[in-house]
Amino acid sequence: MPTVVHPALIAAVPLLVGALLLVARTHLTDLRHALREVEAALRSLLGLPPASGLVYAIRCPRCCRWVKPRRFDLRRMSCRSCIATLGRGRRGGGVCL
Repeated sequence: MPTVVHPALIAAVPLLVGALLLVARTHLTDLRHALREVEAALRSLLGLPPASGLVYAIRCPRCCRWVKPRRFDLRRMSCRSCIATLGRGRRGGGVCL
């Protein structure tokens, strides 16, 4: 006798698997950034040169979010969203970035 699979399971299982992968991915991303920060701190303590490689993200010191390098302004040391929100002050009362 053939086994019958309920149609709701056919749609729900891939959605649940996708949600679990999304949650696991965010935790792995945070873990990867934490490991890179620890590695950078150890290299700084030991006087070693910075690790070679590409920069995938920069932590904004104002909002503490990881942003892509193209969204970070090195001159102002802020991400674009911080520049947009803090730079919109009243005349003479705004924050100069």
